[in-house]
Amino acid sequence: MFVRNFVFSMVMLSSCISSAQVAYPPDFDGAEAVVYKQVGDVQLKMWIFSPEGHNAITDSRPAIVFFFGGGWKAGNPSQFERHCRYLASRGMVAATADYRVLSRHNVQANACVEDCKSAVRWLRQNAADLGIDKSRIAAAGGSAGGHTACCTALIEGLDSASEDLSVSSAPNALALFNPAVMIAPLAGFSIEGFDQEKFADIASRTGIPPEQICPIHHVRSGMPPAIIFHGIADTTVPYATVEEFSRRMANAGNRCELNGFPEAPHGFFNESRGKDEQRKDRSEQWCKRTILKLDLFLQSLGWLEGDATVHVVDSDNVAVRGDFSNSFHKFAAEKKGHVAFLGGSITEMDGYRPRVTAWLQQRFPETAFKFTNAGIASTCSNTGAFRFQRDVLSGGDVDLLFVEFAVNDDQDAFHTPDGCIQGMEGIVRHALTENPNMDIVMTHFVNPGMLETLNAGKTIVSATQHERVAQHYGISSVYLSKEVADRINAGTLTWQDFGGTHPGPIGNQLAADLATSVLDAGWQGLSAKDVAPVAHDLPAKLLLPTSFAHGTLLPLENAKIGNGFNLSVPAWQSIEGSKRERFLNVPILHAEQAGSKLQLEFSGTAVGVFVVAGPDAGQLTYEIDGGESQTAELFHRYSEGLHYPRTVMLARDLPAGRHVLTVTVAETHHETSKGHSARILGFAVNEAVK
Repeated sequence: MFVRNFVFSMVMLSSCISSAQVAYPPDFDGAEAVVYKQVGDVQLKMWIFSPEGHNAITDSRPAIVFFFGGGWKAGNPSQFERHCRYLASRGMVAATADYRVLSRHNVQANACVEDCKSAVRWLRQNAADLGIDKSRIAAAGGSAGGHTACCTALIEGLDSASEDLSVSSAPNALALFNPAVMIAPLAGFSIEGFDQEKFADIASRTGIPPEQICPIHHVRSGMPPAIIFHGIADTTVPYATVEEFSRRMANAGNRCELNGFPEAPHGFFNESRGKDEQRKDRSEQWCKRTILKLDLFLQSLGWLEGDATVHVVDSDNVAVRGDFSNSFHKFAAEKKGHVAFLGGSITEMDGYRPRVTAWLQQRFPETAFKFTNAGIASTCSNTGAFRFQRDVLSGGDVDLLFVEFAVNDDQDAFHTPDGCIQGMEGIVRHALTENPNMDIVMTHFVNPGMLETLNAGKTIVSATQHERVAQHYGISSVYLSKEVADRINAGTLTWQDFGGTHPGPIGNQLAADLATSVLDAGWQGLSAKDVAPVAHDLPAKLLLPTSFAHGTLLPLENAKIGNGFNLSVPAWQSIEGSKRERFLNVPILHAEQAGSKLQLEFSGTAVGVFVVAGPDAGQLTYEIDGGESQTAELFHRYSEGLHYPRTVMLARDLPAGRHVLTVTVAETHHETSKGHSARILGFAVNEAVK
């Protein structure tokens, strides 16, 4: 078996959290610090997190002890604080233990193993005083700590002579996070790029022949059930090593559940403390998913009861950011709710939207729902930001908002990365400013071009930028385009089955299922009687200062109409091209002749025109505040046979304040257009902050 580009340096067996500036020794609020072992003048501590209401005299709870990573050289028990607190909240006694390492105590790996065995033995020896069940003790750890945890179960000997060896140091279960299970050559198993020189380097730091503490060499029957979490992209501890370990465990009749995470590197399960927002967000999702899988594993052993309470969906393509306690309170406690859907034709059509509404009504049968369909075919996120007040917020406080614009920002608007952010951030910022309690789910739908982009190993501009907005604002999201690509590549779905850009029944059900999985996870563990609304945090800064966070559509009556423009319902029956019903009976500003003029005074930082552009769409020349004349194209590739709604931005970065826009229908037009018409549905303005 071969693994390419293998860099196996035990110096690197550390987690991202261990390299952060974390205080040592740690101080955990609410945890009890006990000394489980003393070696000379060194006191080794264990921090114990007990469940609420735990009675050490009468209880007999399952327990788990975590060992940090750090290559046997360094590390910090803080690494697994979050896991301990979660498992304590679920009813377990959870502990994180210190042990001797090279940098602090000048020891090698054999001493690390000895200390970790002592920690398990101490828990079992003191089980009665701690209120734990000595037959339900798990050892867990990450990287080098995963190695030592594994050794407590598989390695005989290396016990402290001063301890009562009649008390077993072997755990009853294992939870291993990217563990180093192979630190010595293994017959019949080779790794490209890993030679005897590297094994010799490892051997210089193990204190004893590495085979003696190499877990994969000691697999035998009768081992405790184990769960492993490992990044498939791990180049420090290759995934192939845990695959082989798991295979040998299974062949020996042991339960060993291997969970691989595509694209995940070493230490993937830790909370990232860096400044990279995308990395922090992804690490957060991975961390929560390992906690969920660990919970389910412990449930399968009978150690935990009830549903997991971590808010996450176990999928690479679904991100649950926070909970949905606000909408849950409205739906479950107040038994009323306003749910809005904003997007293009995918939202407007009878697709995923009615499936989600039906699911909500079934989930909360006693709740009086108001559902708003704010989907308008062909419109992009920029248009969405400007019509958000009119089409959504004017209907009253929204408790739950679903939003999608990835496809239209891609294929209709051809937005730049900044254009994608300006629209989507404008919607989200406006929503949370208007109602800080609003819960939001964002879905990135897919078209054939997006699939080609993903299959070429590239990123989709619109979805990537919308996802940046979701991460920045803590908005839960469904990366449907990636999910569809993954399923097609796995052979479990075809593009034809999905139904195309406008999904069919299978595709719409998939989108609805993923969206409702976000809600299920966000509502996990919530109780109607205990949940109270909590305002979502609003970041101090916008991703882009020019985002349309104060977008609105100014009334057409605000314009001063010159020669050629009329505010009325056009004679659509005599106008060539297909038309959409929603635009046929509303007054609009329209002109068909070059030279037609209008003027608009407005206060804001951006301005555009929301138009319906048909086969005869023309061009506009315009000036702002008497400045240089510019030209805007109204015609669009989709308007050759259709009166197509679109927002044409004229300025995106104006100084805040009052401005005057002067518009003239140009003498020129697109080479494909058949006329000079301008049909304006509204003036898109990003209003100045008051």
